[in-house]
Amino acid sequence: MIRTLILLQFVALPWLVFGEHRIIGGNTRSIKVVPWFGSLLAKSKLKCSGVLVKSNYFLTAAKCVAGYKLSDLKVRLGTSSCQSGGFKVGVCKVKIHPQYSAWRFDNNLALLRTCESLATTRQIKAIERADKVPQDHSRANLTGCGARRGSWYDIAEGRTFDEFLDALNDMFLDLPTQLHSTELRILNQNQCASDWRSFGSYRLKGISHLTICTKTSRKGACVYDMGAPLVVDNKLVGILSTSGCSFKPDVYSNVIKHKTWFDDNTKE
Repeated sequence: MIRTLILLQFVALPWLVFGEHRIIGGNTRSIKVVPWFGSLLAKSKLKCSGVLVKSNYFLTAAKCVAGYKLSDLKVRLGTSSCQSGGFKVGVCKVKIHPQYSAWRFDNNLALLRTCESLATTRQIKAIERADKVPQDHSRANLTGCGARRGSWYDIAEGRTFDEFLDALNDMFLDLPTQLHSTELRILNQNQCASDWRSFGSYRLKGISHLTICTKTSRKGACVYDMGAPLVVDNKLVGILSTSGCSFKPDVYSNVIKHKTWFDDNTKE
């Protein structure tokens, strides 16, 4: 009981003290502008964001699907709403990156083969992948259904009391009803690693050529944005691995550097 109360204070207080509005810093976005965006549902509840990369493949973070049965998962596409509408499709196969580790930022990728191929429409369309890594300070766009209030959830993310933390999310987080996007800047990898160390992160490994970081004042990803696509010039460059909720850099798995894994696992 005491341990639970201590964890409650540790997790909940930053939400109450450091509240920020938006995705964070985002604006509502029509699905017709980002037709490749989708939400991952686990046991009928919003779990993560993701992106349609082929007519029958959805890319998200490995952490979003680890521990779930196929029957628990569905992908929702074709809607600007974060809570309803669109088209739900079942997941028939999950391919988690073989080097994925919950203790690292890199390789946090999972390909979900949908149980049916999706026809291209104005609201549903697979995204192209970029063929080169974006330069430092270049502009990128992040789209998601994550919290509009900043938190330090990711500091303790997935370590213990997962169901307890999910309950806290429901109580304290301000989730948007509509899809949001925000413009961010690519952050130098060395600076990204340094910023994470300065916050006392116990997960220092995994910021490398296999990751991309972004950091922009009062903007960024937060809870439920995990798996969200980072896009440059309308092409996919990264999948959100961990969010900083505007306090720390957001870290993404570098999709460009995982080309071989991606191609080998989307041949079906």
